[in-house]
Amino acid sequence: MKRIYIEGLGLVEGHFSGVGQYILGILRGMDELIDEAKYKGEPFPEIKVIIPYNTRTRFKSFKFKHITYKAFPLSFKIMGGLWYRGKLPPIDLWCGRGNYIFTRFVDMPLLYNKCATVIYDLSYELYRQYSDERNASFLSKRVKESLATTDKVITISKNAKKDIVDFYKLKDADVTVITPATDPRLFYRRSTKEISEVKRKYNIEGDYILALSNLEPRKNVDTLVRVFCKLPKETISNTSLLLVGVSGWKTEQLFQEIVEKVDEGFNIIRPSKYVLDKDKPAIISGAKMLVYPSHYEGFGMPPLEALACGVPVITSDNSSLPEVVGDAGVMVPSNNDEKLLDAIERYLRDYTNIQDKVIQTGPERAALFSWKESAKKMIQVAQDLDS
Repeated sequence: MKRIYIEGLGLVEGHFSGVGQYILGILRGMDELIDEAKYKGEPFPEIKVIIPYNTRTRFKSFKFKHITYKAFPLSFKIMGGLWYRGKLPPIDLWCGRGNYIFTRFVDMPLLYNKCATVIYDLSYELYRQYSDERNASFLSKRVKESLATTDKVITISKNAKKDIVDFYKLKDADVTVITPATDPRLFYRRSTKEISEVKRKYNIEGDYILALSNLEPRKNVDTLVRVFCKLPKETISNTSLLLVGVSGWKTEQLFQEIVEKVDEGFNIIRPSKYVLDKDKPAIISGAKMLVYPSHYEGFGMPPLEALACGVPVITSDNSSLPEVVGDAGVMVPSNNDEKLLDAIERYLRDYTNIQDKVIQTGPERAALFSWKESAKKMIQVAQDLDS
């Protein structure tokens, strides 16, 4: 049984992005599978994560039981820089024989082994106007080159698969959907006491509508700000719009609009400091609703995380979001202010009944996605590289 190598730069980088969350979830799912295999006395391939040598402490902080690392003899900065420039040497000369999975859109050079590459979405091609231009240019060029050397493609939703197959003219069988999930041990409805403690920690007062995403044009936060300010003043007199997420690119106009609206008396706030992952479930649980009007998503984790916490969700009706939310939330066009306004007003008017329903249906919806099942699919893709 061949060893499986998983490239882990996204797992150990300083800013823990969606790629890092995806790798972590898959690896934890694999840890569970190995546990089960050992208990039953069944064979299981050895899993090794490729990381730069100076990120070993970061890797160990995740406390995997069975998954180990292969430290590449370069620092994160140098290894990442060489990967970005397409100048890495064949990494299997150092790591050895096995099947490789690359997790950041673009593969790495291999001399004699096969690989699969994860492409999360095609925003850099289909919605370039919302992208960071430097990153979009890199991906537009390098993903196409990578497809000539990768043997299989992994993506995270049926919609993303359709986009990838159509755009790159790939065979349907060469692209496998392996979705993200939520961890029910982390994402569940938190107690009133915990919610209050976390709100105090981040200086959040009163009720709030939650926007949880990076602040970048594709997430369409400017529309949410505009719509929030159209709500009747008596409706939002004690309710703020809470923006949680790191600042991305092309945000100057958004921040200017927020400053102007705050000066006009609208209650738009941000946490007093960066929200730690361990506090995110309580921040979500404390929200009256999550509103996520994104123009395009490869998957869309925040709506699923909110449903797992029993919080009502309003999101867009495009891309992968219907796959994620199903009938557990409300979906509206991302470019229709009036429909978004109407959906928020209806939620606020009937908030108690809607919340009571979502407390049951939300976790049920989230449970349809499983890190362990996704890990099983990824192992299968790696093993199928030999066929």
